[in-house]
Amino acid sequence: MSYLEKGSIDEASFQAFVDIRNAFGFLPNFFRAQTLRPDLIEAELQLIGGAMVKEGALSRRQKEYVFLVTSAANLSTYCVTAHCEIVRMLGIQGPEPERVAIDHNGTDIPVPDKALLNFALKLNATPKKIDADDVDELRTYGFTDQQILETIVMVGVSQFANVVSFGLGTVPDFDSRKVEEALTRK
Repeated sequence: MSYLEKGSIDEASFQAFVDIRNAFGFLPNFFRAQTLRPDLIEAELQLIGGAMVKEGALSRRQKEYVFLVTSAANLSTYCVTAHCEIVRMLGIQGPEPERVAIDHNGTDIPVPDKALLNFALKLNATPKKIDADDVDELRTYGFTDQQILETIVMVGVSQFANVVSFGLGTVPDFDSRKVEEALTRK
């Protein structure tokens, strides 16, 4: 499950884990692999909760899609697999999340959302090439500065989660064959 040994916390009574199970119905290996530092898990949950879960300028669907496309671009089988299942658990309507992760432009999501995801991918791959024109283009699709800010933060959250899962050697919580095949073809 991880390259590191487990910490000694009681997974059944650690409040952060209880909250995660209540919200999603399972405890991701991503968090289990970090039990040596429960304080870091709690800090991460504050970040993830504030950026991704709480209502904000972007919809939860848009936030999940940003997370999916950037995680796929980073070849994070763990994060793509987990968030495809989370999209399903949340009942988010739209194309199969794997399709969004691998080729959002080939789906029937709205054109403004495609532009938002293209921006997220550019920021993810070449952050120093983002400029005012990129932000202005998003504004032409009706995105507010708050929505653009949330997109930027979501790219950072995705990169963070991808690096942590790679570094820990986190094993996917769900069947990842479909995602692995798609990422290999990328």
